[in-house]
Amino acid sequence: MLKTQTLASFYFFIIAYICLHISQFPMANDVDFYSLYFELIITITLLFLLINLHRMKHNTVVHKYLLSAFFFLFLALLTDSLDEIFIQPWLLTALLEDLGQVIGFILLFHGINTWITQNSVQTGELKKRSETDELTELYTRSHFNNMLNNKLLEQSNLSILLINIDNFKTINEQYGQSAGDIVLKRFANKLKDCVRKTDIAARWNGEEFIVLLIGSDNQITKDIAELIRENTELLCVEYNQDIINITVSIGVASYQDGIKSCELIHQAEQCLSEAKSSGKNKVLIDNK
Repeated sequence: MLKTQTLASFYFFIIAYICLHISQFPMANDVDFYSLYFELIITITLLFLLINLHRMKHNTVVHKYLLSAFFFLFLALLTDSLDEIFIQPWLLTALLEDLGQVIGFILLFHGINTWITQNSVQTGELKKRSETDELTELYTRSHFNNMLNNKLLEQSNLSILLINIDNFKTINEQYGQSAGDIVLKRFANKLKDCVRKTDIAARWNGEEFIVLLIGSDNQITKDIAELIRENTELLCVEYNQDIINITVSIGVASYQDGIKSCELIHQAEQCLSEAKSSGKNKVLIDNK
């Protein structure tokens, strides 16, 4: 209803503006129909854009800028088109045509610049959401896989740590999912503290995490894995006056010539499975 009333008012303004020219200004003796034709096409195009700007109403700031910009540009071009037919006073031309175009382009620039800035911010946020796990703020599984494939192309001195929080299902059953979420967050923070800045940590699946150790030999890999296990064993998670102690099992696999990323992860999964089945709270390294 509001859109219909606005359009009706706008159409009335156009008709009144044209009628004002007809009643107040004399006809030009020599009409340049070639220029008039193209000016009318541009004017009608702007009118079409102006009418359809309601689709931008969800973005109030950009909509305000563009609506004002297209109105001034439309008014300037309409005045320019009518100037081909009628003899207008110079003041009208200066105010509505020349000044209208200047104001219109300034508003258009601000509107488009604001739109680009907003889209850039939104794109950055969407990219971050797609790459970062919302709960733990570690990388997501898909983004980790992309980085792993890229790193395999760059160098071969790599190792994978696949980490599982022991008895996590029991924690959820005993304390509730909220407690489980807190445990995941606290462990993720501890994991960040244990790995190096060059390493890449991600949430793999539920209570499973994965770390890509870059530029590490067998001893460094073992030391980091044990550091994670030992620090987790000392971690005390407070929840509703209860203290939740957790441990982790870790499967470790190192790069071998010609191995694919999926094979490397599979080796780490096998080691993790053996560590879980043989008592948990331990690091098991693939010795192939």
